[in-house]
Amino acid sequence: MSSRSTRSLMCAVFAAAGALALSTVPAIATPEAPAASATRAGSQKVSVPAYFYPGPLWDRLAQAGTGVGLAIANPSNGPGDGDDQYTAAIKKADAAGISVIGYVSTGYLGTTGMTTRSGSSDPDEWMRQIKADVDAWYQLYGGAGLGGIFFDEGLARCGSGNTDVNRYIELKNYVESRYGEGAVVVDNPGTGVEECYTKAADTLVTFEGDENTYRGHQPQAWETSASPDKVWHLVYGVQDEGTMREVMELSRQRNAGHVYVTPDTMADKNPWDTLPPDAYWNSELGLAGGGAAGS
Repeated sequence: MSSRSTRSLMCAVFAAAGALALSTVPAIATPEAPAASATRAGSQKVSVPAYFYPGPLWDRLAQAGTGVGLAIANPSNGPGDGDDQYTAAIKKADAAGISVIGYVSTGYLGTTGMTTRSGSSDPDEWMRQIKADVDAWYQLYGGAGLGGIFFDEGLARCGSGNTDVNRYIELKNYVESRYGEGAVVVDNPGTGVEECYTKAADTLVTFEGDENTYRGHQPQAWETSASPDKVWHLVYGVQDEGTMREVMELSRQRNAGHVYVTPDTMADKNPWDTLPPDAYWNSELGLAGGGAAGS
């Protein structure tokens, strides 16, 4: 979620809630303009990087019920060692109809120099760590109703001979073969991604950034005719409700079936550490559910 610098502002390890890291791999080629007959998302889901500790904010998520589609749990930039508060929060959200997915870093598979916890940038070592984190999530929280996995710091190019995308397809197959085909798998390159990745995840975060960047965002051509559930946009720094309505309408035009808009900013390097104020939040939920942007 990404500046195009050599290291993401968000890939540093943040305590407790952590932070959703942005893609730092080079952007793919400039996309084609959407066709005039492009799909427009109908009813959307507000899907939230819930990078805050269980308590009142998680309670507000659960109260929104099925207006929230996905919520990313992130105890410690991954599953951590287990926490009864997270167990209770995941159970409550699951009972409300929200799919809680667990955060797992994929470190761009070492291609940008990021290393595993053991200090390796080797892609095979990354794959071993990633699979171990997936297993830990389900061992700790599977019984609480964990709904799937969120693979952060994802690559956007297919790679030579599809080398890169095939690793993400392998990860998707790993989750589904061990924990059921109903497990939700999300990849987050945080930027436009080549169409090959539609086979690697149920949903792809194809934009993560601030309002000004979003206004100039051009989706990849494949996104315009994809199922809206395949596309997730995350937009921060949207300061007032009127502007939020404009951004929500843009997300609908861009066929994003999952969307989250927040006034939170990068001031503390984590724009996902709270929820919007009540009026803003309730309006966002209503708009996502089909409310008119001008209402």
